[in-house]
Amino acid sequence: PLLAQGRPAKMNFLNDPFSLGVASGDPTPDGAVLWTRLAPSPLDPDGGMPRRAVEVAWEVATDERFAGGVKSGRTVAGPEAAHTAHVELSGMPAGQSFFYRFHAGSATSPVGRFATAPAYGSRVDHLRLAWASCQHYEQGFFTPYRDMVAQDPDLIIHAGDYIYESSWGPQIRRQVVPEPFTLADYRRLHALYKLDPDLQAAHRAAPWLFIWDDHEVDNDYAGDVGEEADVSIEEFFLRRVAAYTAYFEHQPLRRRSAVTPEGTMRIWGQSTFGDMADIFLTDGRQFRSPLACPTATDRGGRLIPARCGDLADEARTYLGARQERWLQRSFGQGPATWNLLVQPTLFSPFRGETLDREPVVWSDGWSGYPAARQRLTQVLARSSGANPIVLGGDTHCYWVSDVKTDYRDEAAKPVGAEFVT
Repeated sequence: PLLAQGRPAKMNFLNDPFSLGVASGDPTPDGAVLWTRLAPSPLDPDGGMPRRAVEVAWEVATDERFAGGVKSGRTVAGPEAAHTAHVELSGMPAGQSFFYRFHAGSATSPVGRFATAPAYGSRVDHLRLAWASCQHYEQGFFTPYRDMVAQDPDLIIHAGDYIYESSWGPQIRRQVVPEPFTLADYRRLHALYKLDPDLQAAHRAAPWLFIWDDHEVDNDYAGDVGEEADVSIEEFFLRRVAAYTAYFEHQPLRRRSAVTPEGTMRIWGQSTFGDMADIFLTDGRQFRSPLACPTATDRGGRLIPARCGDLADEARTYLGARQERWLQRSFGQGPATWNLLVQPTLFSPFRGETLDREPVVWSDGWSGYPAARQRLTQVLARSSGANPIVLGGDTHCYWVSDVKTDYRDEAAKPVGAEFVT
């Protein structure tokens, strides 16, 4: 992507190249990730950028006027990654707030703020978390982020459905593509969401942690199986790779999360905040077993009979074997007062029945994977004194639940608490 002389281009822009704002993420005791994307025409397939690399400068300071500079540097934003920049900071003091901005040509980005995490094991007397999910651009404005910013959170967690891949329901504004399938489609959709001023303000205000759910790719997908029965695994795999690539490009994620040559992407991991909290981020989509009892025409989520034979299969997994082993080995094993499990959906049972009083469960949530839920619940129960908190989203409503090893026993002692936004 470099010019013939081997140097990235220095450009002058007719429009603001920082139209999509700035963001920070994954704070550690010695740094964080800073993000931006050069897009003077953000809804164009190429963002209005030329097919060449462009030099981007960045700086970090202790004050918003950048009189107290701490770090600065240069990076290259190229067309192969939609002219995005991911700067991974290290070597910074723990538990301190900083301001950052980018420069390209004669343009300067908005100023963002982040804080490094407290030192490992250090005493922390408070941590203010906010979390969100299910932001459909067409169905509502993002004004709740204004309240979130006003409450000055230390950290914002997104529990999935950062974008919606389909256009449906009551609409107050329109998405730029009816449904994305290609990398260019997903890039345009992410750009549209990033243009929202309230979402941009939330990204400027604090560092974020991320997991995804289904709508970043396709409704109710599970592993390499899409919702539509007439779409082959090979076709869906290409769509998933396009969606994952655009997701990485548009979030402040580390290079380790970049899409691999095999088409996979890692978003699961652990973040630690002194002795206050260990936050475990999980991927509930990429490694799932297919949904239980699909029909000949629909492999997506639906209410299925509780007697569905697939539900009794203990080999079915929600997180995949590797994540399960990681949680068994790590959850609640540190000195933190609180242990947060971030996953995309409702964890506790969601039960219903037909008009004929036949019990049914929702196949796309944890109730569709009862053996996997029980294995994870045992991990929470084993972590004595770890104060497990499960955070989720997906259901478009608010839930507060006790997590129990046996939900049939109302007198059973809770092993954790669940909050769904």
